[in-house]
Amino acid sequence: MSVKENPLDDNQRTEPRLPHNEVIYVEIMTPGAVESDDLNPAVRATETVDISANGLQVRIPEALRVGAILQICILREKTGDKFHLTAEVKWRKRLPGTYGYMTGLALFESEETSIAEWKMAVSAMFSDEDADHADHVTH
Repeated sequence: MSVKENPLDDNQRTEPRLPHNEVIYVEIMTPGAVESDDLNPAVRATETVDISANGLQVRIPEALRVGAILQICILREKTGDKFHLTAEVKWRKRLPGTYGYMTGLALFESEETSIAEWKMAVSAMFSDEDADHADHVTH
């Protein structure tokens, strides 16, 4: 794995991103967040593609409306940690030849979420990545 630092390759994030696959549950509470006729609240399981302290890139079956505010729960299968966060849909791109969308989510700072714990966990993941890279270089 390597850290992506080019914010122009597929979105507008300007901070380093870590390619990372985690289970994520998106709770769709806002009517009209999904571009369909279903206005009922729903929870969708999806997965992250890459992460940073302030955002995520996810693969999701539904077309989420850009600008929609979502409640998300990230479940780290490796550690069992759960992070309850609030995110805004910043962009989406149809995945060619598949059913689904690549979607960019920006995380909100809020005392009512796990944002501080999320940022510490991401920092630790970057430290682990750096240590793994150093091991490969020295051996």
